Amino acid sequence: MTFTKDTDSNNAANTLQNSRKTVNPFAGLSVILRPTETSSTAIALREWLVEVDTAPIWIPLRKIDGVTKIMPVLPEAILYENLMRSLLGQIAENSLVEWREKAYEVGGVEVNSHSLHTIQIAISAVKALPPTLGRAIHALCFRWFANANSELAETLHKQDHLPITIGLEYCSPKKNLLKISLLQKELLAPLLWGMNADLGNEITLAGIPCRLGGWIDITQATSYEKLVQLPTQNFIEFQFLTPTSFKQGKNIQPFPLPELVFNGLLRRWNLFAPEALKFPSIEWNAVVSAYELKTYAMKMEGGAEIGAEGLVRYRFTDSEQARIATTLAHFATFAGIGRKTAMGMGQVKGG
Repeated sequence: MTFTKDTDSNNAANTLQNSRKTVNPFAGLSVILRPTETSSTAIALREWLVEVDTAPIWIPLRKIDGVTKIMPVLPEAILYENLMRSLLGQIAENSLVEWREKAYEVGGVEVNSHSLHTIQIAISAVKALPPTLGRAIHALCFRWFANANSELAETLHKQDHLPITIGLEYCSPKKNLLKISLLQKELLAPLLWGMNADLGNEITLAGIPCRLGGWIDITQATSYEKLVQLPTQNFIEFQFLTPTSFKQGKNIQPFPLPELVFNGLLRRWNLFAPEALKFPSIEWNAVVSAYELKTYAMKMEGGAEIGAEGLVRYRFTDSEQARIATTLAHFATFAGIGRKTAMGMGQVKGG
């Protein structure tokens, strides 16, 4: 939703619980900036909003088609409703701002109401990064949450099933893309608030000096409501991008059997989806119709985890199971599949 110029800390546990009981339309906000030659009355963007209880921090998004967007970020999503009113009032009064020594006109405000997000940030290092970054990245993300709200970080740390998945995409020996997926809209605000101090600055991972990118890219965003409306597919294909494995009894199973894949996704969906959209237990009758897999060891501190990478195609003959599996397959791009998805395992492309 876009509002144009012409359109007329609670504790963490309570925040997450209350967000499920009340309708909170905001996951985030973005301000659209349009270059202008007029700069005589431009106000520095950080000083532009003066009548707000908590001053936002401003985080730039990746430019798309030359459009500059910046997110005013607050530590909790419940604060965005008041911020939205302040933004619209300020735009009506003075829409000229200065950002990084350039003048812009604030052309509008976009509301992000999605529940599911994947954000991406570049990480560059002074020397080749080791393959054992899973725990270091996991700890970094929890530090960011703690920067915004220590009780939130503690609450997340105690959860058996995290509403977060983390992955690294290899670009070169000295560069990776950090990808963080969030399964609850309320987590986007504190994550961005907490990472702000590191954006564009030096951090240390596994003892190696690195530099975090200066802007973020929201590469995917959708809602649980939209996922259940997708057209049903009888054939579902996954590309397993990082080693994927499953707990099967007391053993670890690297082969992505249909019941392991879709029961795991079903459990995670029912944990985080709205009550009205939850699915019943299913005894899956899908079959593997094709696969091209190899097992790989994902190196971690203290050892390695064996898992499968590659392509698997599943066939569903039951129309209702196919409908639910279609929803879960698209959910998997955010939730990951299998074990240790918050440390880089189980990253997939699906659908």
